[in-house]
Amino acid sequence: MANCPYCNTVIDSQVYHSTECPECKKVLHCCTCCTYYSPESHYGCKESISDPVWDKASANYCDYFRLTDKAVGNKKDNDRAQKSRDALSKLFDF
Repeated sequence: MANCPYCNTVIDSQVYHSTECPECKKVLHCCTCCTYYSPESHYGCKESISDPVWDKASANYCDYFRLTDKAVGNKKDNDRAQKSRDALSKLFDF
């Protein structure tokens, strides 16, 4: 049993290619929800994959997939992104 990395809802079934969170409806079998996801690694994965997955937030068929226990898109990252957008907006406002 695991939790959705987006909303922390309990996921009591196995995660397949098309599995979505029953609460937030986000796809779960994607790179950003995987234990092995590592943006700084080769192809963004700690495993030795032979073919890159370019869209890390979309469903894929990776055999190495394991649902992470960490939150995806945590509040700190969202706040930082929002501050950056606000600064850009202020920069280009006349």
